[in-house]
Amino acid sequence: MAVFLTFYDGADCIGGNKILLEDGSASLLLDFGTNFKAEGMYFDEFLNPRTTFGFSDLLALDILPPLQNLYRPDFEYPGVWERFAGHPACRPVEVHGVLLSHPHLDHCGHLTYLRQDIPIYTSLASAAVCKALQDTGSGEVCYAVPRELRDGLIRTADYRRVPAEQRPYRVFGCSSVNPEVAAFWERCDASRCLSCTPLEPCDTETDIGGLRVRFWPVDHSVPGAGAFGIKTSADWVIYTGDLRLHGKRGWLTGQFISEAAKLKPAVLICEGTHPEVGKPVTEEEVAANCFEAAKRKSGLVVADFGPRNVERLLSFLEIAGETDRLLVLTPKDVYILEALRAAGEPGVPDPYADSRIALYVCPKAVRQKWEDALLARFGERAPERLVNAAKVKTDQGSFILCFSYYDFHAFLDIEPRGGTYIYSSSEAFNEEMLLDHEKVRNWIDFFGFRFYGSLGREREGSGFHASGHIHGPGIEEMVETIRPEILIPVHTENRDFFRRFEGTCRVVYPQKGESIVLG
Repeated sequence: MAVFLTFYDGADCIGGNKILLEDGSASLLLDFGTNFKAEGMYFDEFLNPRTTFGFSDLLALDILPPLQNLYRPDFEYPGVWERFAGHPACRPVEVHGVLLSHPHLDHCGHLTYLRQDIPIYTSLASAAVCKALQDTGSGEVCYAVPRELRDGLIRTADYRRVPAEQRPYRVFGCSSVNPEVAAFWERCDASRCLSCTPLEPCDTETDIGGLRVRFWPVDHSVPGAGAFGIKTSADWVIYTGDLRLHGKRGWLTGQFISEAAKLKPAVLICEGTHPEVGKPVTEEEVAANCFEAAKRKSGLVVADFGPRNVERLLSFLEIAGETDRLLVLTPKDVYILEALRAAGEPGVPDPYADSRIALYVCPKAVRQKWEDALLARFGERAPERLVNAAKVKTDQGSFILCFSYYDFHAFLDIEPRGGTYIYSSSEAFNEEMLLDHEKVRNWIDFFGFRFYGSLGREREGSGFHASGHIHGPGIEEMVETIRPEILIPVHTENRDFFRRFEGTCRVVYPQKGESIVLG
């Protein structure tokens, strides 16, 4: 029996992984993410896909694959499948589940469009982060907000009549779901009620659609990341997701590599985001460099790092304690900590009880209900650690602000007097991000911050950012240890790197929309 691997996205580009594995009657998706580069070719902040036409615009631009029975019926614009019936890739599928490697939008963002009854298999931490993402405004990766056809357009259904419908999430490595995360999963700080599907625990090895699936936790720049093994009729297929060896939990990735090697897999689908990096900056080095920068001057410190990079947040929390400052978080930061703490993620502090953490209250004409509820919780438990621009302005040396580009309005109220700006995020990977970096530099120069880090296209040269991705020697170690029969690089723009393995295994470079046949 043949096994088909079809790469609908994530081939020859970074992000947007959408890989369909089919073995007889069993079908699984390996991630279903947003390809920001592809969408950026057609859309921007002011020109977006028309939600009133469901998923039609993304189908027309070949951003979503034309697979019938995969998408939400309430997003299906009348006549859409008749329009795409002649597309060579258009066909019906019956997917038994999505193996979600981690909750970065380039791997989970397009879950929004999938049928809400398709189960999502992932870690408990990833499930909690997915709910936090949606609760605070990013897509419909956890629960589906119902739509209906009115006046020839797809519109959001009346919140008073129809509840949101939670997707079934099945979480690996749990014998049971603790009451704290169950309560968080059911929580609904919104006008629309939530029809809740409880989290379902499953072993690290389970059966999905007749296929044996194994999950391994790995280290990445977001908690809960994992790799998968699927036992097919052509033997084991291993999918790395995104991972690294140089983070504080790099041993998890090492353990995955060792255990995957014992399976003698037929296929290794391997990420290759930064194979050109020979010696990566470690999280420990980043923490040490940020500490040295933070203690050099007495004024305000701004820490700019990627969203959901909890490991970096915890490093700055330690720095805040060592420099006798408060770490000032945004509501979204606190919400993520709540989610991960409920999920039992080790090392995550209670933001309400930790005396080093403060919450920044930004002036807004209208707040979302989740934000009002969070401010109320914080105000009840730690009112002395609610801070605003006036409080920061009067005592700038007492704070580290966890701000990024979209928080910069606050500087106009705080009026920083010099101070330190630590850019601890990833380099620009497209022209739009380069423009954002130019604006970041303008704000930094206007307020006279002393800048640490690097803007533009520089890669990891500053020592103030550690990549979430495995470096070149690490990929070599992984491939040479696992020794697959077939190596398939994805999530990469550097295919030349993988040619070095052509003497030890068969290297197949996937093309978008084409199937690789095993067996």
